[in-house]
This record gives sequence, structure tokens and C-alpha cells, in this order.
Amino acid sequence: MQFEQKQMDSGVHVPLVAILSNPLSTTNAGGMEEIRKVVNESANVVHFELNGIETMDEAMALFGRASPALLVINGGDGTIGAAFASLLYNKHFRVLPPIAILPGGKTNMTAADLGATGKPVKVLQRLLKLAKRGEIPDRLIKRHVIEMDLGDGELPRVGTFFGTAGIVKGIFWCREHAYSLGLPNSLAHIVSVFKLVASALGIGRDKSLMTSDPMSINVPGSCRIAGQYTSVAATTLDRLLLGIKPYAYKEPGNGGLRFSAIEAGPRHVIGAIRGFLTGSFGDKYIPGVHVRRSNEVRIEGTDPVTLDGEIYRPIAGKPVTLRGDKFLTFVSLK
Repeated sequence: MQFEQKQMDSGVHVPLVAILSNPLSTTNAGGMEEIRKVVNESANVVHFELNGIETMDEAMALFGRASPALLVINGGDGTIGAAFASLLYNKHFRVLPPIAILPGGKTNMTAADLGATGKPVKVLQRLLKLAKRGEIPDRLIKRHVIEMDLGDGELPRVGTFFGTAGIVKGIFWCREHAYSLGLPNSLAHIVSVFKLVASALGIGRDKSLMTSDPMSINVPGSCRIAGQYTSVAATTLDRLLLGIKPYAYKEPGNGGLRFSAIEAGPRHVIGAIRGFLTGSFGDKYIPGVHVRRSNEVRIEGTDPVTLDGEIYRPIAGKPVTLRGDKFLTFVSLK
């Protein structure tokens, strides 16, 4: 754990910037010295390095007392989700500051959607320049987050992308095969997507890789479906891995969650792919494809689920409940 502060050197008004780093996140593991150097050379910056996720609340309590004008989270999607949960549930701040994300992990889907791409130290330098020039308020956007309740009596987990069915199986395949080849993250993701799409189309030896166990899904007031699925996802992001736009904006319903489910079978998968390519996914009816907007989705099944890359096992007899009615304020670098 590290907590550092450098006071302003002159009468120039520099907003206080708080930086939360997870030095164990994938990208940070080899680049923290650059971050520390920028912090040491910057005025009016506080920096806390986590000593495990369990020190998250300690960091947020310190930041809450400092009342920063900007909170920068430097870590992977798992670190980001834990930070969101601490901000929403533990009330360390009287007024929540705007949040900026550095791409310190392996996937960095949330960071990329906010335009924070490239080396974390370069993104940090850009953010500090914007803060010094007083330009952060011009870049603020509100973004809903996903609260995932597993029915285990714990506080909901918080993130921006939920998946189950073939999505989780795809994560396992990517980690066990593509990442083990030592490929750059973006190339590993491309290889995995091709493999998983081929399996969903019935090509290759493992034709069940992208088929879920039977599950039932309820979008209250909108639809109730059951069956086996290639993909079940809910997100508050505008773009996913490889810049994929999850679906059009005319899907039925209202709410913070953009939900989609693709039934198993080559015919349905081909229809979904055609919808992605033509921009009609979520805009026009596609057989076997279900798309909704809602503030709540309930999923019952035995397949593991993921929230921002972290894997969870459903509790037997308990639905996984997703809610999307809360939001945070972020800094967009697009």
C-alpha cells in the first residue's frame, strides 16, 4: 500500500486528483514505476496503491476525507467493479466525484468504452493536463452501472458488462488457450472470437462450446423466455471488445440495461451475425434473437456467469438478478 501527496507549489489552483491503483492488475504489473513517477512530479495528487482488493474501503475512506475533484481508477475491470461497489454502498463521499479510468488490466472494456486506450501512464498524463486546465467538466457523462444480486445475502456486485451461456465458456477458452500462446491481448481476443463463432455455427470438434444448459430469463413487464442459448448478455456500455457495438438503440423497453439473448443453433447465430453487420440487431426482428431495454433482468440456470471478467456460480434455486437504475459520472476521453 502506498499513499502519497504533493501539495501545490504555488498559488495556482490545481484541483485535487485522487488516483487508486491496483499494482497486481495485468498491465500495471510491469508499468507502475511510470505511474509513480508521474504522481511524484505532479502537484496536488494523492495516490493509493491497493494491497489486495480488501483494502479498497481503506482507500475510499481516505479519498472521501480529501474530497477530490477527480477520482482516477487504475486497474482492470475487476478492480473497477470493486471500486464502483465501494462508492455506491459504503458512503465514503458526501458528493461522489467524477470517475476516470486507466486501462490497467488485461481486457479494459470499460476503459476503452470511455476512450481511455493506450498506455495507462499516457492516459493519466492527459487527465492531469485536463484537470489543470479546468477542462474536466466539459467531458463528463453519466453512465448506468449493473448491480448483480446472486441471492447469497451479500451486497450486489457492480460492473458494466454481464454475460453467461457461451460468453463464460468463451472466457474460459480464451484464458486457457489464446492467452497461453503469449499473444497480444487484442489478437488473443480476435482468435477467441473466431473460434467461438465457429463452434456456435457447428464447425469444429467441440460443437457444444457455445451452448448453455437450459435456463429461464424474465425481463419484468417485457418478456419471459426459456431454452438454451449461445449468448446471454446485459451491458451499460456503448461498445464492447474489438469495438463491437452491442446492438442498435431502438430495442423495445426503457432502462439502463441493454439486454440480449441469442438462442443456440447455427440459424439463430447466423441471423444475429447478419444483424450485427447490417446494424439491424435490436432494430428489426431476428428469429431466435431477443433484445430489450430494462432496469431489471432475472436469470435462472446452472451456467456460471461473469460480471466484468469475474466468474460467479449461481446458487441453486436462486435467480441472478440484474438491475440498471443507478448511475455514476465519468470522464470521457473520446
